[in-house]
Amino acid sequence: MPKFKLTNLKFEKIMKDYAEIRETTIPDAVHMGARLLCVELARRTQPFGDKKGGEKVGEKAITRDLLGRGGGSKGKNRAGVFAPLTPFMQEHALFNNTSDNIRLFARKDGTVYGTDRAHFMPDASTSTMRGIHKNNFVNGRMSAAGGDTRDIGRWKFINRYFVMPDTLKDYIASQHAKVGIAKSGWAYCATHLKKVVAGDMTKGIPGWVTRHIGDHGNGRVTDNTGNLDHPHVILTNTSKYADAVLRPSEQLMAMSVVAEKMKNQMARILKGRITKLQEAA
Repeated sequence: MPKFKLTNLKFEKIMKDYAEIRETTIPDAVHMGARLLCVELARRTQPFGDKKGGEKVGEKAITRDLLGRGGGSKGKNRAGVFAPLTPFMQEHALFNNTSDNIRLFARKDGTVYGTDRAHFMPDASTSTMRGIHKNNFVNGRMSAAGGDTRDIGRWKFINRYFVMPDTLKDYIASQHAKVGIAKSGWAYCATHLKKVVAGDMTKGIPGWVTRHIGDHGNGRVTDNTGNLDHPHVILTNTSKYADAVLRPSEQLMAMSVVAEKMKNQMARILKGRITKLQEAA
């Protein structure tokens, strides 16, 4: 799980200057910087994008994992886990008691598309589908095992689980609703920092992420700002697979961005004060 220690060992000069210019204590300055870091880490955790854009990216990724995608200039052909058992298939599926093979449909050229009994699941529930989905989800990524078809003679066996269209639609919708959970660990951390400035502690984190805060306490804040030598807080995103959707390079960049934001804030405050002095002179 990703863990960040925001301490004045690394940002000692920045924190001291930030606290002085913001006219606050170093512990409070640490909390301010930690809130900025929560926002930046949430932004850099997949799926990327702010507001509705990132949510749609996440939904498309889920749909691609479940249903697959065709080849072409935008990516390689990828098999999905499930396929809808269309009304035509339901009506024309053929199987007998002496074989595990099920014919789904046949083309005029004699090519037969089929599956086996284990993958023919007209009675599958969304709970059953969830179990299959989890078994194909390894270390935060969909397994690349299998393919669209395996050919045996004139038969082309489709290596997907065939389920009823309405059940598939419901399951996809239930998975779309989970988009943003990994990001929400950082939002949760933001809400558990000391509120030293007015306003929403999750400002800058989109609603499709913060909606999960109440349902999933996927974060932890360890407040060590009472340490007089090195006041710091530790932010931990405890969401499952959170470390798989936040690259190390993005983690380092988040730290750099926060340091730069704090410097820019100080510059704006000092500029404002100089302007007031000049106007008063």
